[in-house]
Amino acid sequence: MNPSVPDVTPTNFCPRCGVAFTCGMRAGEAACWCAAYPAAFAVPAAESVPDSGACYCPTCLAELIEARRAASGR
Repeated sequence: MNPSVPDVTPTNFCPRCGVAFTCGMRAGEAACWCAAYPAAFAVPAAESVPDSGACYCPTCLAELIEARRAASGR
């Protein structure tokens, strides 16, 4: 489960692994790549997000969703 991520200038740094990645919403896209994942975490309010972002990169988000899924027995 790893939707394709647009090849644009990084806008965020993953708080889990530190990798630079692009948030579609911060890059001005109509939707972000993360919308292809199942809803698993609340999206932080824009005013509470530091300039580096507070979202996970595609790899970490996929791993965290899978861990949550495994922990819930689904």
